[in-house]
Amino acid sequence: STNSKYLIARFKYLLTFKVFEMDLFEILQKRHSCRTYLNKEVDDKILFKIIDYASLGPSAGNLQPWHVIVVKNKEKINSLSIASLNQTFMNQAPVHLVICGNEEYVKKFYKLKGEFYCKQDCAAFIENILLFATNLGLGACWVGAFDDNMVKRELEIPENIDLYAIIILGYCGEKIINIKKRYDLSTFTFFDKYGNKELNKSLFPLEKHVPNI
Repeated sequence: STNSKYLIARFKYLLTFKVFEMDLFEILQKRHSCRTYLNKEVDDKILFKIIDYASLGPSAGNLQPWHVIVVKNKEKINSLSIASLNQTFMNQAPVHLVICGNEEYVKKFYKLKGEFYCKQDCAAFIENILLFATNLGLGACWVGAFDDNMVKRELEIPENIDLYAIIILGYCGEKIINIKKRYDLSTFTFFDKYGNKELNKSLFPLEKHVPNI
């Protein structure tokens, strides 16, 4: 079928970028919020493949409500950094991906829940961008602190389209620390009901079981 041929073509293109050199655990470890970038452009083929494969993520009813604005213009990048509480490190990244969603569209199918589903869908889409970019050797940072109105004016985003994130992309210019500090699993993992650990105290710390999973 046409769909099968398309998926096979996607798979072959993935192989050309050697994206299977890292396993998922390694990708998750290396993914971090990069705030220092090299003065090196990102090839458009790599950029659009990141966006394309990110769209393979789940969405409610397969509605795929995300929109992406690719920003490479230096003046606009500077404007986005100003709109993002003057986070000047953003100017170093050669590409900004502004992620929006169409909540009105999803609400047509899911009523009030549509707003919630649209946010979930776009969050999954964003995470896929971060992971796939990491696998291709790029650094990225998810920026969520910005003035919505300023960004919308700068990029001429329609009023009915919701703004969620600015993902900055480029080649990372800082040392990657592979050991991340995270809370112990026992601080946020419960059984059968919220807050319940009483019946499973023998399992904690849960980390001791992870190598066996």
